[in-house]
Amino acid sequence: MNASFDPLRLVNTYGAFGVVNEDRIELIVESAADVSGPWKEYDFPVKPGNVLRRPRWISPYHYRLDWQMWIASASGSIDRNPWMYSLLQKLLEQDEGVCKELLLSNGDPWANSMDQDGKPIKPKYIRVEKWRYRFNKNTGPGEPYWTRERIGRYYPRQGVATIESLSTDI
Repeated sequence: MNASFDPLRLVNTYGAFGVVNEDRIELIVESAADVSGPWKEYDFPVKPGNVLRRPRWISPYHYRLDWQMWIASASGSIDRNPWMYSLLQKLLEQDEGVCKELLLSNGDPWANSMDQDGKPIKPKYIRVEKWRYRFNKNTGPGEPYWTRERIGRYYPRQGVATIESLSTDI
């Protein structure tokens, strides 16, 4: 598309992102109180996650964490994104600053989780999965805005992470 209006010199491409792909790789962070599940997804304010949630219009604000998660998905491994170890640890600890300030859309998915005795259930395990998202062009009322397929594990490569294992990785 950019080539069609380049001779007019009216606009330029947006740096390295002059072309937007029809599909994108996204990292989905999940945690569980038991290693066998159920696993709960953390819902970030603007990045794709829940396929039924309408894509967000984010201008003029820039949601840095959502952006960094997308960059991390393209960089190969968590070792190239060491900040993610701290993020995952803070999510497991249910750090209020992270869960309420950074995850503005739904906050902590464990916030209202209670056991049979009314005690709060806290996550003990965390993992990050890679998913391929594709915008669903034929969306009608009640239909998903995205289609997604699981690609594989981002972190940890096998098993699940705990607060203790994250502490050794930091």
